Amino acid sequence: MLYTVLLDNKNYLDPMFNSNQLDRLVGALNGETLENRIELNNTPRSFSGVFSEPLQIDFPVFKKAKAKLPIPDIAASEGRLFINKKAYDALYDLIKNDGEFIPATYSGGEAFIFTPLNVAESIDALDTKLSKKNDWGDLESLSFHEGKLGNWVVFRAEFNAFNTLQVTQAFVDAVKDNDLRGLYITTNLGSIFTSERSEVSKLN
Repeated sequence: MLYTVLLDNKNYLDPMFNSNQLDRLVGALNGETLENRIELNNTPRSFSGVFSEPLQIDFPVFKKAKAKLPIPDIAASEGRLFINKKAYDALYDLIKNDGEFIPATYSGGEAFIFTPLNVAESIDALDTKLSKKNDWGDLESLSFHEGKLGNWVVFRAEFNAFNTLQVTQAFVDAVKDNDLRGLYITTNLGSIFTSERSEVSKLN
């Protein structure tokens, strides 16, 4: 079984890269620095050696109603994962071969940004017959040949611009077993919304 993971933004704050820090580390945003502006570049590429210090992750409160919401243990955003130290310790061995851990820091201490580097199309695992877009280019359905995924636990697809994380049952079980809070899952692969509660399940 495959799932797409979503941020539980009804009950937790959203992670955000600190743009002032990125200005300092890679330069102000322009055509030459865009490739290394991680907050704008969600492609499955390595950022090893780009940042000279851990990335600062903020959890801003933009609405009064969210002022008392907690920071998640794990959050999905733009095809990546924010994971705190607890989540890192629980998931490292499971997903270490699926992408890159970028050191980060937040108000709660040590953290990581996980960038998945596995792309379904690279192993012909995208089901091109069942994956469809509408006339405006919006995703209608996303499907994969599960038998071709091998030992992959986390992966993305170029078909939907790498915007969502697809995971296996092993990932879901690890999140549940370690009481990691902050995610929804859905079998509606490629979904980026949690508004349809009938289509999503809260993890912990």
